[in-house]
Amino acid sequence: MNIEEISEELEQEFGKPRNVTEENVRFMMSLIAEQANGKEVDENVPQPSLDALGMTILAVMSYQTTPWEELAKKPAIRRSLKYIAVRSKNHYDEVEALIKGLMRTHAKGLTQKMTLGFIKVIRAINMEEQSGKLIEYTPFPAHYEAILHGLHSLISGEHPEDAAAIIHCAIDDGIIYSTVPRALIVDEFNLKKSSYDKYFSRIHTELHDNDERIRRQGKGRMDDHRKSLRNAIGYTVKPDNEVYFYSRKLGRKNFFSIIVSYCRSIFRP
Repeated sequence: MNIEEISEELEQEFGKPRNVTEENVRFMMSLIAEQANGKEVDENVPQPSLDALGMTILAVMSYQTTPWEELAKKPAIRRSLKYIAVRSKNHYDEVEALIKGLMRTHAKGLTQKMTLGFIKVIRAINMEEQSGKLIEYTPFPAHYEAILHGLHSLISGEHPEDAAAIIHCAIDDGIIYSTVPRALIVDEFNLKKSSYDKYFSRIHTELHDNDERIRRQGKGRMDDHRKSLRNAIGYTVKPDNEVYFYSRKLGRKNFFSIIVSYCRSIFRP
């Protein structure tokens, strides 16, 4: 029995595992979307009071298995989370200073460890450039770090032809959109543009050649790359073309970088 069969058996018996962090991502995205005016996000959201912010941190850090959307049924928590989601992208220092202000209030039940832990969660917002714009070209932002790490581990130091083949496999499997700019791939993986363009175009031509023999040869060369890519990232593609990731966990380290990249991508002109 392989890992996919084991996973399916467990799901049949216990149901699909609940990934609270991914639910939190979707909720925070919805808060950002509420501030969209069509082209950009309106950052003019009211600053929460220290009492409201303290309640939010206490709730988030004390009930870590409870989705934030449920915690946000309290209006004060919802306003605080919306302020954090929207303002942290361009005004991180302001947000962190407000949170640190809580440590001087000695709020009952709110420990310094909780406050500092919460700061670590939102600090990732200020590191958005580390995520790169490639996240805008995957339908699976929750698995972005695994996708990026897998691609880098396979492409780093490889011949441009292999790099082009791996990207072709990623596009064909549906983990990267076909609209991803070649210039972005070249920059992300430190490739020579002329060489990458040449091999990418050659592979595309082979895979769509009118000669079945050439198409079969091209596909055969891609099979090993596809297998390596799926193993490196940890996913498979089912017969109905559904992409299934073996690991569904999303760490807080990547939580806000996903939100920031989402915000940047869906509201860009």
